[in-house]
Amino acid sequence: MTIPKSAKFFWFALTLCVAFVQAQREQDSLRVDNSFKFFDLRGTNVADIGLGGSTIFGDYEDKSFGFYYRVGYKRFITPNIFVGLTANGYTIGAEDTDFNLMSFDFSMELLLLPYDRFSPIVYGGFGINTSSDVDANAVKTQIGIGVEYMVVEQVGIKLYYEYNYSFEDELQPLIVDDRNDKFLRFGLGLNFYFGGTKEREKRVQEMETIINSNLLDN
Repeated sequence: MTIPKSAKFFWFALTLCVAFVQAQREQDSLRVDNSFKFFDLRGTNVADIGLGGSTIFGDYEDKSFGFYYRVGYKRFITPNIFVGLTANGYTIGAEDTDFNLMSFDFSMELLLLPYDRFSPIVYGGFGINTSSDVDANAVKTQIGIGVEYMVVEQVGIKLYYEYNYSFEDELQPLIVDDRNDKFLRFGLGLNFYFGGTKEREKRVQEMETIINSNLLDN
């Protein structure tokens, strides 16, 4: 018995459709599993603290390392992207003078492996430098790299390194010479995640509603 070409084409097309639907289901399942894994491992909000050092960048005499600390808050946009604000206190020393400064920074952070315990981090943004001694401020930008390791669920330890560039060099004591200042900050910190359980439950309920709705429609 000879199978008509139209029947062969029908079965071939049907096989492709079934394979495509199965692949889509597997991808959807993987996305859902990863989403739940992210909320179990991390969360939607982050309290950020860190301690480390700071130094001015460039060819200066008698430059030294100073103390650096930060506290901040971040909010997830997607599992890969967070935005946040940090308050930073730090000291830079050069030309036999120490400058005690603060900055308030807004940054966007890219978490490269959000579903894994270990992930590289890249971030950047803008901020304002202020002096703790006189009424002075200057706009700056920052870019940083780092790594994070989740020691337990919702708690990550991170190591980071940050380059800062000041757009203004006219206000003492934010300057050392007549060049726009560049300085480095580096530290060890902790990320405390929260809000993941609530978001997970919300998404589970949404999925159950969609499933129930589809069953009723059918």
